[in-house]
Amino acid sequence: MLDTLLARLQAECTSFAVIAEAPVAAALTTVDAAAASAALKTLLQSAVTEAYAVEAPEGAEPTDSIYRLVSARPVEVDGVRVMSAITFVVTLRATSYAALITALGSVEAQVQASAAAISITDAAMDFDTGKKHFLADLELVYAVPAVAGGVDGNWPALLVDVVDYIGDPEGADLMPIRQRVERTYRLMIMTTGDDLVALRQELEAALLGWQVSAADWPFHFVDGRQVSLPGGIVGWADVYTDAGNIYQPT
Repeated sequence: MLDTLLARLQAECTSFAVIAEAPVAAALTTVDAAAASAALKTLLQSAVTEAYAVEAPEGAEPTDSIYRLVSARPVEVDGVRVMSAITFVVTLRATSYAALITALGSVEAQVQASAAAISITDAAMDFDTGKKHFLADLELVYAVPAVAGGVDGNWPALLVDVVDYIGDPEGADLMPIRQRVERTYRLMIMTTGDDLVALRQELEAALLGWQVSAADWPFHFVDGRQVSLPGGIVGWADVYTDAGNIYQPT
């Protein structure tokens, strides 16, 4: 039944870059940290003179940047893994405050222009009195959908999971048994832009009133709620339900 639903969504909801079944959290062993690290280095090299992982070589001249991986963790919603959040700390160095502010603005511009889901979540300024360098520490978070490799071009994403199948005991005919079963699905919309309303409308147009088969009850909307997600991601979960009959084997 879920395969039929996914096929419907893939055919009708063309605005989504990723449409897939939300995986069981325990089934995934990757957190996309290596891909995010490579993407971050490319971004930083577009903004400042050089970017180094962990620490800069002795004698390296600012303006440059040093970045290190802080954490890479799966993000779950109601027990279902929907994405990975990869956190880095980036240290920008410059020999003058003006140069540091210029470098900071350049990094911010690259973050804004990036196709990846990346956001700056914290910042702090400092001064190295020994080397007389001005410093800025930035915390950056990448978000990666749980079912797509890489860090670019995966947004918006739509992940679907089955919430429950509930049988109606009063709706069962005896000998042989035919019973009505209500099926409930959660559809997690994740986007980096301001297109949430349009994406929800596209989802509604694809599902509201749609029937898996002539023998099934049509889909109808149950509820929707905003979901807080890291990495500059706007999250929204819509719940839809339909129903069908199950039969005792004869």
